[in-house]
Amino acid sequence: MEPIRDFQVIDAILKELKQKNPKYHAIFLVGIYTGLRISDMLRLRVKDLKGKELSIRQKKNRSQVLLPIHPELKRGIAEYIAGREDNEMVFCSRQVKLKVRIKRELDRSTVYKMLNKVCGKYGLTSIGCHTTRKTFGYHLYMSSEKNIGLLMEIFGHSDPSITLRYIGITQDTINKAVLKFSYSSYP
Repeated sequence: MEPIRDFQVIDAILKELKQKNPKYHAIFLVGIYTGLRISDMLRLRVKDLKGKELSIRQKKNRSQVLLPIHPELKRGIAEYIAGREDNEMVFCSRQVKLKVRIKRELDRSTVYKMLNKVCGKYGLTSIGCHTTRKTFGYHLYMSSEKNIGLLMEIFGHSDPSITLRYIGITQDTINKAVLKFSYSSYP
């Protein structure tokens, strides 16, 4: 999986999702503005996104993450969560557990299918549930004076090489080096 590097593609995806499906638009926004894993996004409650900060205990490593809620994210999901109860899941499935009539958490495979479908229209092929997380990391890294320590803290990584590989910087470096190299310019 790779991050989405092109801002124009991100913008086009957001516009398409906003028109076609507000829930998937909100999922994409939360992913690219928080960098949360899909398993953590799908557990969010409405109250988690109403304040100025998002505080969540990550499912995978049980570490606590505290992030400011970006104004663009707040604006982008305001209509989607308007009028909903604070304890309601933000991203629930249309399916309901019949015996107790409780809405179910959206399944990650549903998100995977949506991401592949919409991203495929823009020529993106290496897409998965962590694409939005990697996109967040890639663009935060590029805009934060390449502060790898910041991303390591947010992602819970223990080594810079893990984070660089995860957000696609290692692959970018390899691609540039290989394409720059030429036997005709080699001494």
